[in-house]
Amino acid sequence: MELNDFLPYQLSVLSLKISKGIAEHYQDQFGINISQWRVLVILYKNPDITAKRIAQLSQMDKVRISRTLKSLVQKKYLNETTHPLDARAKNYELNERGRYLMRAVIPDALRYEEELLKKLSEQERADLQHLLTKFNKILE
Repeated sequence: MELNDFLPYQLSVLSLKISKGIAEHYQDQFGINISQWRVLVILYKNPDITAKRIAQLSQMDKVRISRTLKSLVQKKYLNETTHPLDARAKNYELNERGRYLMRAVIPDALRYEEELLKKLSEQERADLQHLLTKFNKILE
């Protein structure tokens, strides 16, 4: 077996390359890491949810979610409140500072994505999206 021809390896390497590039950019431009970015995007689209729900949506483990939420609360991007039905759980939502950050981060992320995709034809973009969707369904 050639490792470079092994699909899981190729996807892992590609993911690491993309993540490394975007991580450095987000750290330099906004002072946030990839985990923080993922949680912020989830909360931007899904306000007032629990850490458990964030973990489900992000595919990140609970320990990483907990650390990331704590850091975002400390940076004053999130409000943390007690869940109305379960006093042991906390709900999280972006506060004004967090929403302000996301209004800068999201267009920047879309520009980064466009830079990656502009090297592909429209058909290649459609094929890539189709294959990614198909693999996600296969692996569910």
